[in-house]
Amino acid sequence: MKRLATVFAAAAGLMLLTSMGAFALTFTPISSPDAAYLAATNYIDPSAIPNFTNVTSISDGTQTVYFSLADGSAAYPVNKRTAPGGGWATWSQAPDSQRGPSDTLPVFYSNGATVLRFGLATPVNIFGFEAEPNPFELHTMVARFYDAADNLLGTITRDVDGYAGARLFAAQSDVPIAYVVFSSDVDWAVGAFRYGNLGGPSPVIPEPGTMLLMGIGGLAIGLGRRFGRK
Repeated sequence: MKRLATVFAAAAGLMLLTSMGAFALTFTPISSPDAAYLAATNYIDPSAIPNFTNVTSISDGTQTVYFSLADGSAAYPVNKRTAPGGGWATWSQAPDSQRGPSDTLPVFYSNGATVLRFGLATPVNIFGFEAEPNPFELHTMVARFYDAADNLLGTITRDVDGYAGARLFAAQSDVPIAYVVFSSDVDWAVGAFRYGNLGGPSPVIPEPGTMLLMGIGGLAIGLGRRFGRK
């Protein structure tokens, strides 16, 4: 009977893990600003900000992106430019950027910084931006996405060309994204900040469901003890 109890407990445990796996949290990088991404997100348009103006945040009235030091301890001013030709020489175009072939894009120069934080006033399930290094050469750029509890949700690393090679750094996460720490070994510019939901977040385990799963586990343990006495 002890062996039967052990088998039953193991089966119940497997059911518990399987049920939890069905609600597994995911972090999904988005490789390019395709039609689905653009349609499902809101663009924070900073084109009204004059070129060469330092700002510490941008907003569309609903969402605000705050620029700060990597640890979030102080605001950091970035400098508004326009690419290409408005203080920033080059940028990529569709399909690698939301910028059309004959369009310009508002961007923000890091003012010499190599790592900064982009904080969100309201955490969202999808957040993205485009980035390009300052030198006309290839550099590795890294975006680390965090939730409001400072947990790392996921990381995107891309080699980006500073000569018309801007690339998208965007992701969807079941746990809302609260901020991104963006870095490279050189200074850079970023633009095309977008937020929203792409395909909708996967379900998160509600409290009643969690209690039910715990109940199943407790039942397995209880039955195991009962069988073990016989």
